[in-house]
Amino acid sequence: MEMGLNPDQFDLIRAGSKTIEIRLNDDKRRGLQVGDVITFRNVVDETQRQVKRVKSLHQFATFAALYSQYSPVSVGSAPTADVAQMVADTYTIYTPEQERRWGVLAIGI
Repeated sequence: MEMGLNPDQFDLIRAGSKTIEIRLNDDKRRGLQVGDVITFRNVVDETQRQVKRVKSLHQFATFAALYSQYSPVSVGSAPTADVAQMVADTYTIYTPEQERRWGVLAIGI
């Protein structure tokens, strides 16, 4: 499976500090299994790619519930970010309606 990432999140995965990728639990992600390989592609410089193995999968109803279970750094946020800020940042990518429709997925990499 291939997934695009903004450059800042791509760099955090490359550095090893971001160990949880957050996605909607949509049809594409529902096919994921522990042990699968994901190729992450930098959406600005598509020649940059990283291959990671799925170590864990955890489903949540909301981003708030997910973020309550992980450290901000592990999900690619600032160390001092709180759950409300992380949810607000996520809503710049996904809508609350998408969250309600699909639920969310924490992909351990």
